[in-house]
Amino acid sequence: MTTAGDDMLRSDSLLQGTRSETLKMPGQQLLTPVRAMVECSESLLSEVAESDDDELRDDVAKLHDAAHELLSLTVELFHEASAAASDHSTSDLNALHSRIRHDVGNVLNQILGYSEMLLEDAADRISTVVTADLKWLHASGKQMAVLIDRLGKKKTSGSDADLPAVASGPDVKLAPSETGKILVVEDNAANRELLARRLTSEGHTVVTAEDGRVGLRELAAQDFDLVLLDIVMPQVNGLQVLERLKADERLRDIPVIMISALDEVASAVRCIAIGAEDYLSKPFDPVLLRARIGACLEKKRLRDREKMHLSQIEAERRRSDELLHVILPNEIVEELRTTNRVEPRRHEAVAVMFADIVGFTHYCDTHAPEDVVDDLQRLVESWEEIALRCEVQKIKTIGDAFMAAAGLLKPLQNPVLNCARCALEMIEVGGQLTPHWPIRVGIHLGPVVAGVLGRRQYLYDLWGDTVNTAARIQSRAAAGSVALSEDSWRALADLAQGESLGTVELKGKGRIEITRLLSIKTDL
Repeated sequence: MTTAGDDMLRSDSLLQGTRSETLKMPGQQLLTPVRAMVECSESLLSEVAESDDDELRDDVAKLHDAAHELLSLTVELFHEASAAASDHSTSDLNALHSRIRHDVGNVLNQILGYSEMLLEDAADRISTVVTADLKWLHASGKQMAVLIDRLGKKKTSGSDADLPAVASGPDVKLAPSETGKILVVEDNAANRELLARRLTSEGHTVVTAEDGRVGLRELAAQDFDLVLLDIVMPQVNGLQVLERLKADERLRDIPVIMISALDEVASAVRCIAIGAEDYLSKPFDPVLLRARIGACLEKKRLRDREKMHLSQIEAERRRSDELLHVILPNEIVEELRTTNRVEPRRHEAVAVMFADIVGFTHYCDTHAPEDVVDDLQRLVESWEEIALRCEVQKIKTIGDAFMAAAGLLKPLQNPVLNCARCALEMIEVGGQLTPHWPIRVGIHLGPVVAGVLGRRQYLYDLWGDTVNTAARIQSRAAAGSVALSEDSWRALADLAQGESLGTVELKGKGRIEITRLLSIKTDL
């Protein structure tokens, strides 16, 4: 893309002839990187155009204005540098160097200041794309500032060999060694070869395609970091390739730079609207092309890194969810995810059951630790499966005791019946496993308070008289039996057979009647 300033510079060069002194003037040395900085500021302005952050848009607009001012100033300085070289005026060149340091330095200061401020103070308000452009612009400004500082110290009678060239293209990129795998889709064989050779010499891996169809086949077969795509091609043109690429879930994030002999605003707008990263007209400026490629590759790396991080975050989230579902009931996990806390609640008519292994302490004393844990693990896993099938919620294990509840998080017609069925199956499984575990179970019905305590290694737990009573009733049950309190047996009396064990004294409760469950009616 050419500018009026470029035309003026070409005209002046022709008027001044081909003298090498003219081509080495500071204005011309600065022009190429300044044009790249203007392009970067244009990109920044576009990126934040839809932002609702007024301060961010205002600051980027100031950066954009400063970059354009720098371009106008550079064009003006080139004219003066050409005149001074033509007149062999050392004093004029010295004055010009001073003005460069003053005027250009002031504008560069704005660019560096705003870019630094945005990177430091607005880091949480800008996207990774804007961050990359700001870093690129800041690095370019710093490099240009070094050149300007040395211009003032350079002797006009000396050569330019000791003057550092302003870095442009790949030298200005955030990562100078950054290269990528690039697909060049161009129907003109000479242009295709020339572009491939230039990119290969800069360290890129290049694959070429002579038309849109071949380009699409290559995109389907290989992974690319960037596509350079000609617009006018036979059969499938560049715009059609771009549309198909951006419609493909796997390919849509690959940046595309359109290259065409069409120097029309409408073509550029259409390409950008479809999803192209950039648009260059042929014959293109190779330095500007390098800068555009560098920026696209850097953005691609940032996007890939962002995708990887998001994927890692999602994987960690899934692992966290899985762990939470292991520790907490599903309903509690959903509440915790939604509100970041679990509201403590009182639940009425909850059946609480405790199951305990008779003689477990002696078993632990006479067996190896790994055997104890393995045997207990098999038993508890079986109990968990039974509880799930009977719609009983496991609360926790306490040593060799298993605590569970029914009617807590899910309404049930008769929670005591669910616990009773669960208890009989648990006792049966205990007798089938090796070793044969003698199990006793206690069940009580009443209100409980439920919630989550702590921030580390927390669990969903129950509190209240109902929990304590169920635990004490379990201690009064015989091995291989289920004992129920008066309240719980009352809910089960018409559905099961049992025998009274008489009244017993329970701490905090006084004397209550306990019933042993014999069986549950099979027609239920």
